[in-house]
Amino acid sequence: MKLLLTGITGQLGTAVAETAAERGVGIVPVVRPDRPGLMPFDRAFPALAAARVTGDVREPAWGLSERDLDELAESVDAVVNLAGNTNWAGSGRDLYAVNVLGARNGLDVARELQRRSGRRVLYTYASSIFVAGGVIGRIAEEQLAADRHRTAYEQSKWLAERELAKQHRAGDPDVLISRVAALLGDSRTGATLKRNSLYLLAERWDDLPGRLLPAMRGAKVDVLPRDMAAGALLDAVTGMLRGGPRTEPVVTHVAAGERAPTIRGLLEVARALSPLSFGKWVRPMPATAEQVLWVSANAERFLPLSQAWRNSIIGLRYIGLDRVMERGRLAELLDGPLPAPSTELLARLLFDLPAPQRPVAPADSGLSRFLV
Repeated sequence: MKLLLTGITGQLGTAVAETAAERGVGIVPVVRPDRPGLMPFDRAFPALAAARVTGDVREPAWGLSERDLDELAESVDAVVNLAGNTNWAGSGRDLYAVNVLGARNGLDVARELQRRSGRRVLYTYASSIFVAGGVIGRIAEEQLAADRHRTAYEQSKWLAERELAKQHRAGDPDVLISRVAALLGDSRTGATLKRNSLYLLAERWDDLPGRLLPAMRGAKVDVLPRDMAAGALLDAVTGMLRGGPRTEPVVTHVAAGERAPTIRGLLEVARALSPLSFGKWVRPMPATAEQVLWVSANAERFLPLSQAWRNSIIGLRYIGLDRVMERGRLAELLDGPLPAPSTELLARLLFDLPAPQRPVAPADSGLSRFLV
């Protein structure tokens, strides 16, 4: 399998590149022509430097040249769009250009590759579980209705999903919309490319006003280590290619779903693992969904907040709402088990807790050393 991949320098894209290499999956990365302030691509991904093509998701057909499209049509099986503006406090214009136009342009790229090759080509778009906005309860893997509680970021992802459903026609490439959970670092190494708002909340542990964390009683923290999310995404792509043609986009939740821990459970496990790692303890404060959403959306009206703090406050809604992401369609596409990270693993990754040390018996010069 060979993928044309955007967003390779992001948290999920980096993990997909690593996981694909382990599985022998080929990748052709789409890289922007200008990357000011970032490490040169050749240094960041030396193994993929020769395979890259130049493009920009904001441009029609991602700005790919005719020559690139001809060459890609010969070997690419799936177009995977992981590029996204994930700044929860970003401008609506930038969010729309990358998240909505980028999604629609990606479908056009898949159409063109399928037309030139005469082979079936899959288009995969990485959305977010947070398109659910303020909805609580069980969230189905299907198109969602309008919701007044969506932030600008969530709205852009929702509009992208709606655009793909609207633009999809008979004979088009199959479309897989993967709503991805919030991502933590690698489950094996803890390495993370960026520290999202969940990390920011952990870092501001001692600064939370009143030592209170507003959350619904059954609020869940639906997060995945980035390598687990990447593996599930690649398995879903494989499952879509293995199945028959689809008449409409397929929505899946690449998330912990029903296995997601509650915020209270996660905090208690973290404290049990390393009680000395925390100063004053934070107490979850029972709140309604409306209260959690209001605080996350309006705190900046009353407090001067930096962008990092704004993202952290918005992040309250992602750990304060009681809802479960259904994963039935994801299960149909995967051959193996669904992602199910343990609460202990998530607590260690989120709070940078030390890994458990295996106890070592002291040296014994007595006869016991001969016992088996």
